[in-house]
Amino acid sequence: MNIHRLEIFVDLSKTLNYTETAENLYTTQGNISKQILSLEKELSVSLFKREHRTIVLSDEGKLILPYAKKIIQDNLEMQHTLADYEDAKNLTVEMYTIPTMPNYSSFGYITKFLKRHPEVHMQLKEEESNNLFTALKSDKCEIIFARTFSFNDDELEHISMESDNFVAVLPKHHKLAKAKKIDVGQLKDDNFLILGRTTNLYQPVLDLCHKAGFKPKITYEGSRVDLVVQMVANNMGISLMMAKTAKGFSNKNTVLVPLTSNIENKLSFFRKKGKHSEANDMFWNFVKKHN
Repeated sequence: MNIHRLEIFVDLSKTLNYTETAENLYTTQGNISKQILSLEKELSVSLFKREHRTIVLSDEGKLILPYAKKIIQDNLEMQHTLADYEDAKNLTVEMYTIPTMPNYSSFGYITKFLKRHPEVHMQLKEEESNNLFTALKSDKCEIIFARTFSFNDDELEHISMESDNFVAVLPKHHKLAKAKKIDVGQLKDDNFLILGRTTNLYQPVLDLCHKAGFKPKITYEGSRVDLVVQMVANNMGISLMMAKTAKGFSNKNTVLVPLTSNIENKLSFFRKKGKHSEANDMFWNFVKKHN
């Protein structure tokens, strides 16, 4: 049903004058007449009685009038609701991030931004590293915070925030626990407890070991940093982790020892190139300005 025709009908029911209704709705008298006739044809009734040069509502017109007013009002409320939703959507940022983001200083930018812009809503969701870029490119989120060991993608733009390095996570009584630095090769006889294939840390750990000339004896793969660290604390093996992540979960029964060789990696915010929501641009520009 054509809402505009109902609006013409309601206005004409008040004025009972084609010329006046045309002026009210900024159109012509002929268009008013045409729209009323179309509505009558659609409803299969006569909405007005036409007598001489005057019109009055017909009985059918009187019956339909309150419904027409309700439809117009409901449509108006629907439009307002949609507008409010779009406004809220434009002031919402959907961000996917690695689970360990709170261990990095980059997380503080989100906190500072939200304090500066309380009108913006930030929807954060943890996602394993191997799913982040897929989620971004399939528009499941607008921005991601991810770790990369190399990056080359013309579809995306990024803000490089910080770097991190692998460290050895050892039980406090391990023979190398007091070393200032260790070569990965010195761990070849240990059981390895590592973050598994759902993270993007699995292959770099293998690469570090292969570079040191051995294949690690992996006795556990998982995705929970806290669990891996606790297993190390219980003398079940050792792990290679990112220093800033490991520091956030270490305890009195574990020690973190730097490595003599490492693999460079960066933590960055990423988004697709092109047009973005107002909130997205607000956050992006805030980070670029204060980084």
